[in-house]
Amino acid sequence: MATATPTAHRGTCGGSATPLSPTRITRLQEKQQLRDLNDRLAVYIDKVRSLESENDVLHLQISEKEETRRYDWSGFKCINYKPIFSKDTF
Repeated sequence: MATATPTAHRGTCGGSATPLSPTRITRLQEKQQLRDLNDRLAVYIDKVRSLESENDVLHLQISEKEETRRYDWSGFKCINYKPIFSKDTF
C-alpha cells in the first residue's frame, strides 16, 4: 500500500519554513495507515453484525418451516392395509 509523503512545512513567526523530519513523516504515515485500518475494521464489524442478524432471521424461518412440516402420525390409521410383498411373492 503506497502512501503519499506529507510535504507540509512548519511555519514559524519569522516566515521561514522547515521541512518535516523523516521521523515525523513516518509517524504521520503510520497514523494514516492506522486510521485506514480502523475504518476497514469498522466496515468489517458492521458487515459481520449484519450477517449475524440475517442468519438469525433465516434460522427462525427454517424452524418455522420445520414446525409446519411436522405431522402427527399417532392418530393415523390405514383401513385397507395390505403388504406389498409377502413371503409368497418370491
